[in-house]
Amino acid sequence: MRARWLVFGMFLTFPLLAQASPTAILVDTSRSIPPAQFEALKERLEAALPDLVSKGPVALYAFNDEPVRLVDYTTDQAALHDGIQKLAEGGRFTLLYDCLFTAEKDMAALGSPGIILLLTDGRDENSAVTLEDFAARASEAHVAVVSVGLGAADEKSLRRLAVLTGGRYAGLLGKADAASLVGAWRDTEAALPPPPPAKPTAIQEPQPTAAAAAPVPPPPADHSGLWILAAVFLAGFAIVVVVLVVLLKRTKPPEARVCETCGRALQAWEAQCPDCLASELSITKPGLEAQTPAAPPLPEIDPALLRKGPSSEALEHTLVLDEVPVLVLRRGNNPPRMFQLPPGQVVSIGRDKVNTISVADQTLSAQHFRIVQKEGKFYLVDLQSTNGTYLDNARVTLAELSSGAVIRAGQCEFAFRLEMKKLS
Repeated sequence: MRARWLVFGMFLTFPLLAQASPTAILVDTSRSIPPAQFEALKERLEAALPDLVSKGPVALYAFNDEPVRLVDYTTDQAALHDGIQKLAEGGRFTLLYDCLFTAEKDMAALGSPGIILLLTDGRDENSAVTLEDFAARASEAHVAVVSVGLGAADEKSLRRLAVLTGGRYAGLLGKADAASLVGAWRDTEAALPPPPPAKPTAIQEPQPTAAAAAPVPPPPADHSGLWILAAVFLAGFAIVVVVLVVLLKRTKPPEARVCETCGRALQAWEAQCPDCLASELSITKPGLEAQTPAAPPLPEIDPALLRKGPSSEALEHTLVLDEVPVLVLRRGNNPPRMFQLPPGQVVSIGRDKVNTISVADQTLSAQHFRIVQKEGKFYLVDLQSTNGTYLDNARVTLAELSSGAVIRAGQCEFAFRLEMKKLS
């Protein structure tokens, strides 16, 4: 009897779980978050857990070099507590968009609108997908993002994430306590659409008995459509034949042309009489070359005039010029900047300060591309950048550079030139 009531209770609670709002907690565990603030975010999550679990199952994700689901969807606060305590910083990259994409895909499998609680600095690096890819799927699955800023957060990107998905930006972690974080989560949860109603179970109609199921003869085949198609095809073929016949009758043979000088008949491809042209070039028979007039003799010049005269000792030596490779950076409305490439060295360009040329542009990868000098030639090498490297509007991985080529990386444009400059 007790087992029967237990099964009955499970059937009663199943619709409630199906209508609950799941929450996925995504934590940025890259090394860009200060350690003190990383410990503080654990305390905020611990304080917010009871409110999050009260509305539905919660899952915990961490991401740096790759997205990892630490705790599957559950309402067990002890399991979530253990997962939060295991969070640790590491890795070299921040695959923010890949983790958002993975969490949205897992949440869509639950078949209910939900919330992604994202704690990050808003910076992505080396993700295979873009923000637009995630936003399109999230809008279709009714998944909203509540974002919280960590470290030197890119607040514009975090606000954009929230706006594109119908969520909220809770602010920086230092200013957002657990109550404000839960408040932003509740506002977003209240704005979610209701879950789709459960599909009604189909009622199987009784099958007729053998006596009542009398065979029904099939209806006669209707071939009228085939006859119409055949008639249209024949009419079109007849029109094409008539048009070809009319065009052939109107076509006239080309008029015969003759040379006005010698009267020789000219072929259709000849613009000038070849016989007359040969006589003008002083060629009488095939194989005989025209007489080339002898060049006039050179005048005799005094050898003393071919020697340099004495120069003043006060005059400076002639400057020696050499080709020097340069890059001219054009970025938006900013004035252009010129960089002289060191001879014989590999030059690295990107957002990180470890590069030879560092450009503070979020559309560039940390190390975007290199210019390699080898055997007097220059080569462009893409470093598996997120937004790609383009040479003269074509995306390349490895390509030879020529003077005047234009390299486009993110929103930056680099003109490669070889300029003549004085040797030092």
